[in-house]
Amino acid sequence: ARLHQQQTELAVSRLVQDAEGRCAQWLLQHARGREGGPFVVEFQDRKRQVAQLLGIAPETLSRIFKLLRERGLIAGSGRIVELVDMPALTQLAGA
Repeated sequence: ARLHQQQTELAVSRLVQDAEGRCAQWLLQHARGREGGPFVVEFQDRKRQVAQLLGIAPETLSRIFKLLRERGLIAGSGRIVELVDMPALTQLAGA
């Protein structure tokens, strides 16, 4: 039972890492520079639609954005997200 639990936790961890990478890649692809300011992503679609494009649940997208904010990679919430640490996001995206 313990081995099964460890395998399940490892699989979930890998899925979340993959989802983080896909989110980082999506953010980088949709980033726009602001005059005299940082890169930002302005959401044109609902986050539910973005999550669907990434193949994850909306709750997972929210969780990943929260983690990225806690790590200092992004800032803001709502329709505009600032990309604070572009090199780290690029590394997370595997680019």
